[in-house]
Amino acid sequence: MPKTEITKAALGSCLRELMAQKRLSQITIKDITTKCGVSRNAFYYHFRDKYDLIHWIFYSETLPVINTFSDPDRYLDGFVCLCKYMLENREFYMEVFHYVGQNSLSESLVESYFELMKIHILTVYAQIGYRLGEDELYILARLEAYAYVGIIMEWVKGGMHENYMIYFEKLKKVKTGLTFPLEPTEMTEYTVAKQEFDLRRKTI
Repeated sequence: MPKTEITKAALGSCLRELMAQKRLSQITIKDITTKCGVSRNAFYYHFRDKYDLIHWIFYSETLPVINTFSDPDRYLDGFVCLCKYMLENREFYMEVFHYVGQNSLSESLVESYFELMKIHILTVYAQIGYRLGEDELYILARLEAYAYVGIIMEWVKGGMHENYMIYFEKLKKVKTGLTFPLEPTEMTEYTVAKQEFDLRRKTI
């Protein structure tokens, strides 16, 4: 493992240990560097702040677990795997998601899901021969991203109970049932109707 990754891992481990003792909001950079035995400069060489370190911990630990993120057609599997992983690390993520604001993990997660959903949506619509406009793609992907992250945040606020995973499994089944390509005839009718609507909008 490269030296930089060893240092990052050590800082992440020390932050986890500190979070077992007090709230994340009470932990300072000095607390982390003192416990880790490194200088402040060493910390800032790798991370902007403690929330940046939180992001690194999250993505370095979850991406190997949620490898379906790389396959846009299996994003639901990735979502469920993500929630199961968070449940296994419940105390840590209960505290992490308590902070909501600039540079928060929830904010970062929205952007990650936004990019993932754009790929998925483009793939689905390409299969049925329809090309979305940039505004359409943006709105659809944003809606999906906020929906999924919103579910996670609701789960966290509710205490991240183990039996709540039943809801995520049901969500997966519902979404899978709704995600299907339209028949060619239906797509043709939709395309014609949309073209007529666009034409009327231009003449107004």
